[in-house]
Amino acid sequence: MAIGEDIVAGIRTPQDLDIMKQCMPETYKALVENCIILERHYKEMMDIEFMVQENRLWMLQYRIGKRTGKGAIKIKVDMVKEGLVDTRSAIKMVEPGHLDQLLHPQVDFGRKDQFHFHSCG
Repeated sequence: MAIGEDIVAGIRTPQDLDIMKQCMPETYKALVENCIILERHYKEMMDIEFMVQENRLWMLQYRIGKRTGKGAIKIKVDMVKEGLVDTRSAIKMVEPGHLDQLLHPQVDFGRKDQFHFHSCG
């Protein structure tokens, strides 16, 4: 079975999760429940690969999701707001490399006419 490779190669096309929610509500519910379990256990944003075959959910693999420093901070703030972790734990979970990214000037691609640089300092 080479599902992930099939998607990358363009042999199979993944469907939007909204379609899954409408067409297979029970399977969608099982996926959401699995995602919640993984997030609560690892206390991290997870990158999850799954497939549905004959309305049955198959969890293929999961790993901690990659993100930028800004994304890592936002995720930890959200987790504190959701009550998944306390503030002290969230601070300890942020990687030094993520903080380092935030200390350097960053390009703001929001304006099309010119670039704006932001610094946290």
